[in-house]
Amino acid sequence: MRTSECGDAASKRPPSRSSASRSLLDALATDEPWEAAVAAFRARMPRRHDRIAEYEELLGAGAHRRVGTAVLERRYRPAPPTEAWLNKADGRKKRLFLYAPIDELLFRVVNRLVQPAAVDAASPWCTSFLPGGGARAAFRRVLTDPGACGKAALRLDVSDYFNSIDVHDLLAGLPAPFTTGPLRTLLAASLLDPRVRRGAQLIGGGRKGVMAGTPLAPMLATLYLRDLDREIASSGATYARYSDDFLALAAPREIAELESFVRDRLAHRGLLVNEDKSRSVEPGEPWDFLGFRYERGSVALAPVTVRKFETRTRRLARRLLRWREQTRASSAHTTRAFVGRVNRRVYGVTADRTEFSWATWFLPVLGRADGLEHLDARVQRECRYAATGTRRARGHDVVPYATLRDAGYLPLVAAYWSAREGPEAYDALVTRRTGVRVAEG
Repeated sequence: MRTSECGDAASKRPPSRSSASRSLLDALATDEPWEAAVAAFRARMPRRHDRIAEYEELLGAGAHRRVGTAVLERRYRPAPPTEAWLNKADGRKKRLFLYAPIDELLFRVVNRLVQPAAVDAASPWCTSFLPGGGARAAFRRVLTDPGACGKAALRLDVSDYFNSIDVHDLLAGLPAPFTTGPLRTLLAASLLDPRVRRGAQLIGGGRKGVMAGTPLAPMLATLYLRDLDREIASSGATYARYSDDFLALAAPREIAELESFVRDRLAHRGLLVNEDKSRSVEPGEPWDFLGFRYERGSVALAPVTVRKFETRTRRLARRLLRWREQTRASSAHTTRAFVGRVNRRVYGVTADRTEFSWATWFLPVLGRADGLEHLDARVQRECRYAATGTRRARGHDVVPYATLRDAGYLPLVAAYWSAREGPEAYDALVTRRTGVRVAEG
């Protein structure tokens, strides 16, 4: 059976370093990994003052050492998580699970400790949520195929992937470092416990998979389906998976058979295809993957990405307009508030700027700046609407471009061209315009 270009790359991977006999969690009874996890959370989520305070209180009381020791002795059982629901932009609700602070912090620490082993064990075709992975790696893997323009494309998306994973199947198929010792005991104790807390009641939660919203869910979802990744790539297709999102390029005569094969494999594992996000296209037709659109050798933002950006910007403007009217805030104050919110969402600008953001996901992959001018114009228009209550020309007089710039506004087009120069140029521009440096560590 032929192997794809990705398959050739897989054969060159170095031997796994994860087969060492010592437990991946040996450091769990020491202070360092817990303190590092809290520091990372504080840098990434500086506005979560309540949760940061809870974490620090747990460390101050020494609870982390007691829990770490109990895990290593294989006698710790996390309390059942609380069921929660997140309202999505399209009106649907997403089921999430939230652990108590001590267990949430425990799983954050465990996630950090097992990351090197997870990187070694992960399929080379799926490195979502792992160091060195991300959308850029997944998309560029597909674009290494010089014949991409002449191939048909298959894109499949799994509905409610995290919560639909068969836990018994997952545990049986995990790589060796995850199948023995305290880590295996902890995974089984948390994933096989059927209970969830709904309000004041403790109930059976039904099928909840790896539990979306919990710290280990992304890593476990990445490790799952590794065998399917291998089968798809060995068919000769150019292939990449990002968690629940599959993309394969193949000759038109092969794409129908490949689609049938993948659907059968997913159905066998109890996973349902999201038909609204799945389709196959003929050579030369555009296809979307991870928020991008590929068309005849060029990469741009997918239409759904543009719509989501516009919708969120419009909603932000409406909220801030109501806030301005209720508080009688000045137009200048409202402008600064709007730009600050946009900078947080687009560039990851918080008290300590994070490395991951909308811009760092999309800008490095785009082949051109087309479409970014439209989004820049939308941001400016909605900002002026929030500050003045009108979208007419008068808004430009009240909030000229110089006012937007003084508030820290950074156009996407300018950020795109600095990203093309390299990470240092991009970081320098964002720091100069927003005044916040990227967080270290």
